[in-house]
Amino acid sequence: MSKTQHPPLIVRPPVEGFDRAGMRDMVRACGLAKTVHTMVRAPFGHSLESLRTLEAVVEAADLGLACGEAMHAAVLEDVAATGSLAIPDLTGDQRLFVGAFVIIVLTDALVPELAALAPTPEVESDLEAEGIDALLEAPAREVIERVCKMSGAYLSVQAERNAAAGDSQQARSQWVVQTLHAFWIQMRGAVGRLTHLGRLRPFGEALAKREVHVGSLRYNGFHARHQAAPESDLKPVQVGDIVGNEDYIEAGLKLARDVAAFDFERHESPKKINPVLFGLGRPGCGKTITAHAIGNYFLDYCKERDIPAKFKVIRRTDWASSYQNASAAQLVKIFEEEVYGFDGVCGVYWPDIDTAFASRDSGDLRMEEKNNLGAVFGIFDGTLIPKDGKWFMMCDANFMQMDEATRSRIAQNPFTVTGPTTPEAYVTLIRDVLLRDVQRDISADDPRWIEVGQACVDGELSGRNCESIANNIRAHVQDFEYPDEYFKASYEEREAIIEQRSKRVDVDEMKRRVEDFVSFSREAEAKAAEDRFDREVEAMVRQLNAGRAASERAAEALEAQLADDATAE
Repeated sequence: MSKTQHPPLIVRPPVEGFDRAGMRDMVRACGLAKTVHTMVRAPFGHSLESLRTLEAVVEAADLGLACGEAMHAAVLEDVAATGSLAIPDLTGDQRLFVGAFVIIVLTDALVPELAALAPTPEVESDLEAEGIDALLEAPAREVIERVCKMSGAYLSVQAERNAAAGDSQQARSQWVVQTLHAFWIQMRGAVGRLTHLGRLRPFGEALAKREVHVGSLRYNGFHARHQAAPESDLKPVQVGDIVGNEDYIEAGLKLARDVAAFDFERHESPKKINPVLFGLGRPGCGKTITAHAIGNYFLDYCKERDIPAKFKVIRRTDWASSYQNASAAQLVKIFEEEVYGFDGVCGVYWPDIDTAFASRDSGDLRMEEKNNLGAVFGIFDGTLIPKDGKWFMMCDANFMQMDEATRSRIAQNPFTVTGPTTPEAYVTLIRDVLLRDVQRDISADDPRWIEVGQACVDGELSGRNCESIANNIRAHVQDFEYPDEYFKASYEEREAIIEQRSKRVDVDEMKRRVEDFVSFSREAEAKAAEDRFDREVEAMVRQLNAGRAASERAAEALEAQLADDATAE
């Protein structure tokens, strides 16, 4: 059954909360506030940290209670949907499910607040709470009250065992926050055992079929994610901003849609897809910006369909290490935990992948590089993470400087990325995309713009070259001295001043700037080639001189040896 067949469960807390006054009374009645006050012993009662801690508990408990009541009502609706006229009641497992959801919501809301008040404690195990099933089967308000009471008891026990609470009021406050933080993390883990491995696992699968929003969180089963922008580190570029590379773009968009169609119930895609897309092209042809645009398309496509998604950009600093075996281990961790371990579908972009792996044809491959190759082979072969349609990866290179074994795995779906190649494409890129914000100043309606595009073709400019030219033109257009009234004007008035004082650039000026850039680039390339030639000649001369000197020394040594032999005779 799809999510659209279930009514959504949405809990949006008002500014003043649902029943925070009642939750404050509960926190006092269960003894948690008194225990915290006893530990801190501030001059005027509670410290600032302890007050914020207790208020965080109150707000989280208030949200948890509201969610528990809403979930209880949702379960009753499902029970009543059977058509029976009898007054429905929840089974033990259903009550356990509601109580577990209350604790999950409470901890998901509370833990980030405690982390903002004091350093996060290291927790090595979950809470071994005997009778947790009986605890969670109680009504939601009673569950919250009893767990808050347990947190106060945990705090007291830890204070007796641990003298690290400190002598100063600040140290004690920090210790109290960290100790309570540790309790709630362990409680969340104890409940997690029930939801992942125990009796509640089927409830999690059923819950994943329903749309559940709690505050700023969107729940997929028992897992929460923020409803804000999906997790990504992409540049704000869209597919419509890309000029050229049509085949590469179309293949990337199709692959993104195929991955978005992953079936979370069967844990596999109904289609068999090749998850790796490889692009080969010269520097500046638009490989990176194309991948970022496809990544944004993927996230937007998934967001519109309420599909949990993320997009990960692999940077060398994310995994490369100077420690033996650490780089390969970090690569494996990224793909196992951040990519395949993500509770949703995932896209990946790995730029300049050829620089990450040395060729085995070089003959001097280090053990670290062999381990890196082994890790990436596992990724592309499907032996490290399954190629089941849950993820896809775009990767590219400037040159094919990998050995055959690596190329055959990475370039399974290869494309040549060229960027703009026609005069019309260059005009679109420079005039309509890169300079769209100053079109009124660049004679955008002049039909001779095609001459600018032809100049770019003749100069074999890359997309990156075009961006440099566009940036220089924009700087020229907006190069003026600020009048005094500018600094007192509103934002709209400043825009008007800029428009009034901006310079105009005609097509002849545009064409001249393109030709100047081409001329400068060619001169720079010629000078670089000349310098390389001079260095190579100099190296050859040094080698010849070294060889001549070695020959002379060998001849002198031979003459001396012959002279010694003659003297001995």
